[in-house]
Amino acid sequence: MTKADAVYPYPIGKAAPNKHLAELLEPLVSELGGTLSETTTDVNADIPLEKLGQFVEALNQRSALQFDMLRNISGVDLEAEGLALKYHFYSFKHGHALQVTVATAYEGAHVQTLTGLYPAADWHEREAAEMFGFTFDGHPNPKNLLLEEDLHIHPLLKAHPLQKVEIKQGIEAGPPGVILS
Repeated sequence: MTKADAVYPYPIGKAAPNKHLAELLEPLVSELGGTLSETTTDVNADIPLEKLGQFVEALNQRSALQFDMLRNISGVDLEAEGLALKYHFYSFKHGHALQVTVATAYEGAHVQTLTGLYPAADWHEREAAEMFGFTFDGHPNPKNLLLEEDLHIHPLLKAHPLQKVEIKQGIEAGPPGVILS
């Protein structure tokens, strides 16, 4: 058998949004008051914060979807528009990928933990809490991963007081830590 003859349980090559997945998701997303769109690689579902748990449970348990892997959770600071969480899921059975976007209005927003369905959510949620200030309700171990426990700053917020200094340190021309003006 050559590589060309091999059958893989997942797509190989350039990723593109899956039109069939969008059709499968449309009724569920509409029922929950969300919207569908596309990124350059994935279908994106914008879901209201209060419907996240219900939506993700359906993603995991419906046989036509069966998203069995949580790839990543990322926080995003949209400044005046608030914060958002980006969840990336994958189905090994069906070979489709999905991005779920959940907008929140402010730092400290309460979000339902996904650790019961996806154990990988543990560290991702802890990082988003630490770096952006989200609170994941029901998380089994909400301790910081990187910062000291008594440090109450969220370094990835654009309003972080040291942001300009830290950005400037990343583009210096001299040795690390030296800012040449």
